[in-house]
Amino acid sequence: MNTGNARTLFVLIVIAVVLSFFSSNKTLLAASSDPLEKSKALKIVIDPGHGGKAPGGVGPHGEKEKDITLEVGRVLAKRLGDEGVEVFLTREDDTYIPLEDRTAFANKHKADLFVSIHVNATEARYRDGVETYFLNLTTDASSNKVAQRENAMSSSSMKGLQLIIKDLMLNAKINESSRFATFTQNAIISSLRKTGYTGKDLGVKQAPFYVLMGAQMPAILIEMGFITNPADCMLLHDSAHLEAIIGGIMGGIRTFMTNSSYVYNNGVHEDEGP
Repeated sequence: MNTGNARTLFVLIVIAVVLSFFSSNKTLLAASSDPLEKSKALKIVIDPGHGGKAPGGVGPHGEKEKDITLEVGRVLAKRLGDEGVEVFLTREDDTYIPLEDRTAFANKHKADLFVSIHVNATEARYRDGVETYFLNLTTDASSNKVAQRENAMSSSSMKGLQLIIKDLMLNAKINESSRFATFTQNAIISSLRKTGYTGKDLGVKQAPFYVLMGAQMPAILIEMGFITNPADCMLLHDSAHLEAIIGGIMGGIRTFMTNSSYVYNNGVHEDEGP
């Protein structure tokens, strides 16, 4: 190979490497100095669970789930916004928002991801841990009970809901949501372990959550701990603990974006076209 051909080959290799880097770098978490680039920012809807007349779970001393989820939602939205993400909150104050309006809000804003923030509750005060859900039918009684509480529905209403979900399965982003939930759960637990947290990793589960129904994007629901467990409840009011959870959620988003062919490519969903 002569010198001219070698030089040409070297230039082509450099160009190929550069193009490969930019084509594979679909994450848009980093803020851009170019105002036009900001219009391409990833869109995420954060849903602080409950609100207004729906307090959610109640702690040993009257602590309310709706207050914790709002605090976490606000901080998470700010952190994501600081990294160039376009963030929408389903509620920004102590307002009651019907469950069906929350995913409708996300669809209206053409969000790429939907994250619903919750705190668990149970009659068994010793239960602790973090778990992440995605929408699906399940025969697991424990998961159905969590969904029933969050849905504020009777068991008979739940049966009707399951029939509706069955009809929506073909349009649901179940596979993407499952992967998103897994990445987020792992990232939250990893982040919490660094703080010395010893609570249980309850894993990723599926259940018929009404708040996730109809979402046209990967959607998950995070249960950050048990407000009915005195120790968990104290942690849920500790800023360092909440910061670790928020950092974990952001880590899950980053990992999902990096490993997903679904999420965002130059402002267009890959499965939609221009």
